[in-house]
Amino acid sequence: MTAYYSLIDSFQKLKLALGCSSMASSTKNNAARPVRPVPAPVLVLWWRPWMMGLGCLLLLLLAAAPGRAQQAGRKPTSAKEAAPKPEKESEASPLPAKKLEEALQLLIKATRDTTQNGQRRRFRPTEIEGLVMDQTITKVGHDFYDVFYSQWEAPPGVGDFTIIIREKPARGTSTLISVEVNENELLELPLQPKAEIIEETATYAIGVATDFLASSRNVGQQLERGGNQGGIGSF
Repeated sequence: MTAYYSLIDSFQKLKLALGCSSMASSTKNNAARPVRPVPAPVLVLWWRPWMMGLGCLLLLLLAAAPGRAQQAGRKPTSAKEAAPKPEKESEASPLPAKKLEEALQLLIKATRDTTQNGQRRRFRPTEIEGLVMDQTITKVGHDFYDVFYSQWEAPPGVGDFTIIIREKPARGTSTLISVEVNENELLELPLQPKAEIIEETATYAIGVATDFLASSRNVGQQLERGGNQGGIGSF
C-alpha cells in the first residue's frame, strides 16, 4: 500500500511537472509572438452631414422670413400713387408781401413803357388822314422822331398828307436825317447825338414841313378857285 501511494504521488508530481513545462513553453511562445494592437471601434457618424444640411436650410428660411413678411405687408403701389402729387395753390408757400409788391411794380412799369413806346412808334393820325411815320434806325434817330412827334401840328385846313422821317448812316458819330412830305424830300441834315442839336434840328424840320404843306394848300385852293371861275365864265 505504501508503494502504491508513493507511485501515485510520483505520478502526480510528474503530471504537475509536465503541466508546468507546457505552461512555460506556451508562455514563451506567447512572449515570442508580436502582440497586435486591438483596433478601437470606429463610430460611423452618418447622421452629421444630414444634420448640418438641415441646420443650414433652417437658417436660410429664418433669414428670409422677415423680408417676405415685409413684402407681404406692403400694398402694391399703382402708377397714380407712385407719381408725385402737385401741390395745390393753397398748400404752396405764399410769396412774401415785399416780393409780391416788387413784382407788381415791375409789371406795371414794363406795361407802361411798352404802351408809351407803342404810342411813340405808331403812325400819328392828325386832323383827318395825316400820318407821321418813323423809319429811323439808331437811338439818335428815334430821339429826333420823338421831338418831331411831340411838337408837330398840322396847318389848319390840311388833312391828307404823309410825313416820313428817314435815317442814313454817316461818318463818325453823326447820322443823316431826312424829312419827306408827300413823297417830296424837303431836307437832309447831319445830326449829332446831343439833346440841344436834336431839338433845334427837329424844330427847323417842323417849320419846313409846315411851310410846304401850307403852300401846297394855298396852291390847291387857288386851282380850285380858278377852275370854278373858268366854269362859271363858260356858261
